[in-house]
Amino acid sequence: MHPHTAAVAPTPLRVSAGARPYLLAAPSAPTAPKVARDFVRAVLHRTPLAPLADTAVLLASEAVTRSHLRAPAGAGTTDILVRVLTAAHGLRISVHDEGMATAPAPRGEAGRQPDPEQPDRGVLLLTRLADRWGTTPSEGPVRSMSLWFELYAAGGDGSAGRGVSG
Repeated sequence: MHPHTAAVAPTPLRVSAGARPYLLAAPSAPTAPKVARDFVRAVLHRTPLAPLADTAVLLASEAVTRSHLRAPAGAGTTDILVRVLTAAHGLRISVHDEGMATAPAPRGEAGRQPDPEQPDRGVLLLTRLADRWGTTPSEGPVRSMSLWFELYAAGGDGSAGRGVSG
């Protein structure tokens, strides 16, 4: 972006007629990130959102890896839920598990020391590649959190979008 050009705030993804949800429940296992990558790629294959596939697959894989690594010990029965919501102008992917009791923060955030036991590369990638991202706490008997991100199609919201190029 040119230094004298004001950034245009992206329009949040709105659920509209024609929005489609897709849901994957995968056991928290070392194979979960690959299952999530294949799922996201299959959902976006041959759709108008296919140009977002590489970035969506990368970010979903990082989010699922983070969830798997943060899952409670002996988590053979814990599932990681991946929800993909597609709309005409973009997509939202949410990753939910029972191991995220605290919101992730990018490395170097003021007042926080990086935890060597917890990966934060995925959060750095979210910060750099997603048009929007955040966390949503889930209430219930087990404290958990959903990590979500949005990617917008180029021109779908007046901005060029971000991402990786294949």
